[in-house]
Amino acid sequence: MTPPGRVWRVDPPSIRPAPLAGDLAAEVLVIGAGFAGLAAALELAEAGRSVVLLEAGEIGDGASAASAGQVAPLMYGARRTPEQVAATLGAVRGARLNHRVAASGRWLFDRIAALGIDAQARHGLVAVHRSEASLAAAAGLYAQWEPYGARVERVDRDELRGLVGSDRYAGGYRWVDGGIIDPARLVDGLAFAAARAGAIVHSRSRVTALRRLAAGWEARSAGGGVAARHVIVATGSAGLPAWPALARTVYAAPVAIAATAPLPDRAAALLPRGGPIADLDDKAVFSPAVTADGRLLVSFLMNGLRADLDRAPGPARRRLARAFPGWSQPPFETLSWGRVALTPDGLPRLIRGGEGLVGVTGCNGAGLTLGILAGREAARWAMGTAEDELVLPLSSPKALPLARVLPVLLRNLLVPIANRVGV
Repeated sequence: MTPPGRVWRVDPPSIRPAPLAGDLAAEVLVIGAGFAGLAAALELAEAGRSVVLLEAGEIGDGASAASAGQVAPLMYGARRTPEQVAATLGAVRGARLNHRVAASGRWLFDRIAALGIDAQARHGLVAVHRSEASLAAAAGLYAQWEPYGARVERVDRDELRGLVGSDRYAGGYRWVDGGIIDPARLVDGLAFAAARAGAIVHSRSRVTALRRLAAGWEARSAGGGVAARHVIVATGSAGLPAWPALARTVYAAPVAIAATAPLPDRAAALLPRGGPIADLDDKAVFSPAVTADGRLLVSFLMNGLRADLDRAPGPARRRLARAFPGWSQPPFETLSWGRVALTPDGLPRLIRGGEGLVGVTGCNGAGLTLGILAGREAARWAMGTAEDELVLPLSSPKALPLARVLPVLLRNLLVPIANRVGV
């Protein structure tokens, strides 16, 4: 077995948080320093709230570390459409969410620039389609997004040849406000910005207990405790052992990214301009890109739990071979993996755990758009925004059917099938 190295890395980091040592008090405690938790902590700190952020591992561990860095602002989970979202949430809230999702990529790029984060951002994501029928269906989808401010441009076959070195695709659509970033640089920059704004950040501080106080909550770790009026749990599919019901509100699916070493030609035969692209005709979504330092990066659903470079990237290799036949594939050098939180309706969740306690989960593999959006909404909740004014409703922690069994089926049966038939 070849052990994996981490795909994204910031060395040295801009901030080196120490473990919690002693007891603290704050208006808001945020648990989890991924995309959602960092977005929430930063919004709160910038608004002048006292906030403590606790992370069990290091900043950006978990699913954030396994992000491909693609900013995909026109996607819900389960391939839900804007019309379906409006039907689920109601016309007013659904329209509000559709507007926010359509603008999420543009907002993120603007936010990165305003904070001065060197996230190696590259604008524009091309969704490719294999047939005229698929292109026609996509046109209907983008017509639904148009009233919400989505910016989409048709890419015909001739233009696509200059973007993708494959004859497999009939054309595509450019998501103007999509693109790619380095997620490790993003979380590093968000953590630094949150601390600069006044947030107290502690890594290696796993929350082992959470109990109700007369006016708020207390969370305990091995090194101390934090008392806060409001608590935001942003741990994604991992949930929180001290709040076991949270993890059962989503299905956890294993995802991974693999990258080559920097290539001399920057994979010009595949992606002359570096991508990113997303093959939405693939059941598991094939989305290769070239990183800023010239590595070929591919994301995929991971079969089982074998996180090794010999076997895990098999789905990525098969997709590359099918899309780019005759191209001699270089070996993958690094691999990162995690679990994403899926919901049946494809929407992120704010889970109410009691007065003053909310969980953020269900980013559906779109942490840079849906995850950050949900984290920002949790911050608005903690700052007193009325529930009916939130973009997302507060949901009860109702366990999903087969919540304990389905992740095992996903990992060992459904994902392997999707990886085979989706190619």
